[in-house]
Amino acid sequence: MSATLIHHGHVRLIGRAAVHGKVIVGLTSDAEIARTKGYAPELSFEERKEVLLALRNVSEVVETPWLIDESVLDRFEIDLLVHGSDNSNPVSKERLLVLPRTEGVSSSEMRERSVRSLIDVKNRRKRMFTPGPSCILPENILALTPVFGRGDAEYTEIEKQVLEGVRKLAGQDRVVRLQGSASLAIEMAVKNFIRGKVLVVSIGYYSQRLSNILKILDLPIEFDVVHYDRLAEVSGSYDWVMSVYTETSHAFRADASKLRELTDRMGAKLFFDATGSIGLEPHHECADLMAFSSCKGLFGLVGAGFISYNEGLEQFDTQSFYMNVSLHEQGGVTGPYHAITSLYKVLPQLDVFVGRVREAKQQFVSRHTKSLTVSEPHQPLLCTHIDGGFSPPKEEGISQVLYTPRSDQGGSVVCHLGVAYGGLISE
Repeated sequence: MSATLIHHGHVRLIGRAAVHGKVIVGLTSDAEIARTKGYAPELSFEERKEVLLALRNVSEVVETPWLIDESVLDRFEIDLLVHGSDNSNPVSKERLLVLPRTEGVSSSEMRERSVRSLIDVKNRRKRMFTPGPSCILPENILALTPVFGRGDAEYTEIEKQVLEGVRKLAGQDRVVRLQGSASLAIEMAVKNFIRGKVLVVSIGYYSQRLSNILKILDLPIEFDVVHYDRLAEVSGSYDWVMSVYTETSHAFRADASKLRELTDRMGAKLFFDATGSIGLEPHHECADLMAFSSCKGLFGLVGAGFISYNEGLEQFDTQSFYMNVSLHEQGGVTGPYHAITSLYKVLPQLDVFVGRVREAKQQFVSRHTKSLTVSEPHQPLLCTHIDGGFSPPKEEGISQVLYTPRSDQGGSVVCHLGVAYGGLISE
């Protein structure tokens, strides 16, 4: 055995071997492990030998090569090679006893458990009440691997699966990834697709960001602003309606279907800033064009921005190399490779993480019913606004990061995303 991380499966195998006589453990050397497995063992040969000799059923530990043949057995005067069911050693059936492996444990699984434990410790020591980036999922780290955007078959498959998962969540025909924030993705979406007369739906700070982007960009765009509460008063025709889906600054969720109805009534197309809603809320397919990032409701690492859009949208010349969506779609610049891989193991389990956020949201709302400032139909899953301050109980050795919205709406915005990491429940 290698016994790089000694566990109960090794102990049970040795115990079963002891029934047949004196047990001599053939222990793989450090050099052989490095050569065959590609890494240095966590415990050196001498350390592994010391642990094994401490077991009552072990009489002797000898150094053996990775593959044990008849000559090795002869050298140590061994009558019977006892091995788990993964045996590949070239010895005769007369000198071989294969025993079933202990289910649910291996050195590889122990390493994954260790990674999960280390990340869980970090998450529990730093309670994040922020809308993302928040804590770190073990799945984020376990999926990381050396990658490159061209000629790397492994990464090509990872990106293909991740982008298809994101596309299904978004509901548009195509999705493009880029290295950067949701703000960059919004600006790129505007430059590539939005022209003419635009109606910006005002909900809060991030709605104002849309207006600011339209002001700054030197594009043939005219825009009006209407508050969400006054949509029924809007008349005339527009080319685009732009809105934030979940307005984090005061924890308000727009009605996607209502915005779609407004857009259709005016003969326009609909853009969502889906930064705070993607992965968490339904009906993103109502939009023709969206922008968002990897580190909120997608539960990925920071670094990837996304633009999703329906085929048939007119794409304009951006007069820019980097800001051209087609360039990123074709892989013409370095992409957010590791942010993409961080989503690879997350997206298949997204319902689990969203369920934890939903549970935390329900618990928080039930405890603060009298302080809620937003009606139930407009409560986003990501966060909750309450009238008054929020101060979770202090815990020794644990730091807390509260969310300070970019605009002062009074009261407190408490975000629930951090509870998805390790199954923690918010106060």
